[in-house]
Amino acid sequence: MKALAKGGRLVTCGATTGSDAATDLRYVFNRELTVYGSFMAGMGELLEVVRLFSEGRLKPVVDSKYPLQEAAEAQKRMEGSRHFGKIVLTV
Repeated sequence: MKALAKGGRLVTCGATTGSDAATDLRYVFNRELTVYGSFMAGMGELLEVVRLFSEGRLKPVVDSKYPLQEAAEAQKRMEGSRHFGKIVLTV
């Protein structure tokens, strides 16, 4: 919230860290911010993303890779919010 300019917009999608979120509402009011929640796009948008991904125009952000045998360590990393991007388990 602090990084948004006056009149800025924040779009949030997903709640991978849980359902509770805390923010200082004074930033929302004083800077006249708008907060949008987004669940998912329609089928057309999904197909467009798949096309862009298959063309190599979109790249996933991978934080780390773990062999399946180290899934518990990967889980600890995720639960500790020590990652940025996806954590991949390899078989």
